[in-house]
Amino acid sequence: MNESAIPIPTNCFSPKGYIKSQPATGLLATRYGDRLIAVPEVLLRSISKTLRVETGEASYLALYTFGDSWGKSFGDRMIQDTIKYYRQPILETIANEFFVNVQSAWAVHGLGKPSIDFSRAERGLIVVTIANSGIDSGKTIDDVFSYRSFSLEAGFLAGWFSTLTGNKLRACASNWREAPTSMQFLIGSVSHIESIERSHLQVGMLTPEILNSL
Repeated sequence: MNESAIPIPTNCFSPKGYIKSQPATGLLATRYGDRLIAVPEVLLRSISKTLRVETGEASYLALYTFGDSWGKSFGDRMIQDTIKYYRQPILETIANEFFVNVQSAWAVHGLGKPSIDFSRAERGLIVVTIANSGIDSGKTIDDVFSYRSFSLEAGFLAGWFSTLTGNKLRACASNWREAPTSMQFLIGSVSHIESIERSHLQVGMLTPEILNSL
């Protein structure tokens, strides 16, 4: 049987095939040799707390910027891994299969379970819900405007979707009081998200009724 006839497992990010370990060194890598590291939850919490002590509310912008860069790197790696695995451009990938891979990629990297709602895409919004987040897991959610606009996870999602779409996007939390089991984020153009923040999020979190009217 030649190589092209060998069936390829349907999920690019299945842990058994995607993660390769080196028992002698204790190192982890992807099937393509890219190094993987485990970031302890206590480290993420410590970075956030230290920044808050040192810079006050400006710490949120710093975390958002870091998250944006991290999300772009993660998105680029995921796209490249997917292209290599299926040997076809992303645009030729069936949408449902691609987003199954998205959920698997999030899970294998310990980032939680994303649910992506495109029902408002014609109005310029994507709604993403992250269950059991590995980024903001156990984090105390601050009921302040800066947190809603500039959390680490919001930055991560903005960076990831910016890489996927090729456009500069913004993200903000819309239900921060319901953490930590599930967080919801709005993603759209910079001007659109800033408009929603001014008109709604400065007053309070978005209710389902308000969200449906956007």
